[in-house]
Amino acid sequence: MLLAGGGAGLYFAFGEQLQRPLAVRVDTVRLVSLGQVNTVLTATGYLESRQQAAVGAKSPGRVAQVLVEEGDKVEKGDLLAELEHADLDAMLASRKVQVQHAEAMLNESKRILAQRERDFGREQSLYEKKVGTQSAFETSETEYQTAAVRVEALTASLELTKAQVHEAEEAVANMRVFAPFAGTVVTKDAEVGETIMPGGMGLASGRGSVATLANLDQLEVDTDVKEDYLGGLEKGQPAEVSVDAVPSRRYQGKLREIIPMGDRTRGIVKVKVTILDPDEHLFPDLSATVHFQPAKGERPADDGEKKLFINRTAIVQEGHRQYVWRIEQDHVVQVTVESEGEAKDGLSLITGNIRSGDRLVLDPSPELADGLRVRIEE
Repeated sequence: MLLAGGGAGLYFAFGEQLQRPLAVRVDTVRLVSLGQVNTVLTATGYLESRQQAAVGAKSPGRVAQVLVEEGDKVEKGDLLAELEHADLDAMLASRKVQVQHAEAMLNESKRILAQRERDFGREQSLYEKKVGTQSAFETSETEYQTAAVRVEALTASLELTKAQVHEAEEAVANMRVFAPFAGTVVTKDAEVGETIMPGGMGLASGRGSVATLANLDQLEVDTDVKEDYLGGLEKGQPAEVSVDAVPSRRYQGKLREIIPMGDRTRGIVKVKVTILDPDEHLFPDLSATVHFQPAKGERPADDGEKKLFINRTAIVQEGHRQYVWRIEQDHVVQVTVESEGEAKDGLSLITGNIRSGDRLVLDPSPELADGLRVRIEE
């Protein structure tokens, strides 16, 4: 009877334990860089180029040729497109002929002036010697002065026609669209035959630009920060930028500017973060997340290598030994680990026989033992 009673007691005790696993809270092991752990503020936004322009012509016209495609790299001054300008070429040719005519007339007038000057000098000498008549002297003087005035008028006329030639040359030059800076063609905005309107006027009947050009070496993140967090940011503050399109890399950044204009309806301020190491994977309008870091000197150096971090409350300290309880299916296993340095934001850098994604028990109970069944609290 005693054995039966004892067996029943043991069955009751262990049966109850089997039926009711110990409830535990868990967290996962994280594989992150030191920079991610040191993040003081996170904000989302979009990439943009500091140098970006929709490039069009100065004058209206119809597109004769477009010399670039999306993705092409261009240098400052490269020809992007050309508008039709046969009428302007004809006008320019006509004005160049006018210059030649004006030069010929001026040369003829200068020869006449030279002759009138000699005649006047001769009549003046005769008049002073009392040989010539006053009438001949005055006539010669008038003819000389008239010739001089005509030379002045034709000189001014020549300058006017030359200015008109320069005006026509500028009008022809305005039919060509050049790159205002070195960059990459991100969109081709017009095709041959379409009409270009200066400044984008009349978009219903014509294009405003032939191409959009961006300098992809000067990318930055345009993001919004809540007013409450501005006190923790300053110009030049380091940051890490993650881009959804490039999940395998973190880019280094720097807070370039806190725009001195708030949005009182949303309680935010716009912040610009420059990307210091852009590559060919980045371009405008990609979504990005900025992880602001502590100021230099307040954080350890980050070499970009990802390491294992766990919630510090998962670590059990027994003398010089440290261990954690890892969840394996429905039970726990004790695993020895070593933590390195002080915990940051509740996370400790560790080494040991654990992997990213492992689930560890938080604030482990003294009741835990290898192989003990547990259930995870939601």
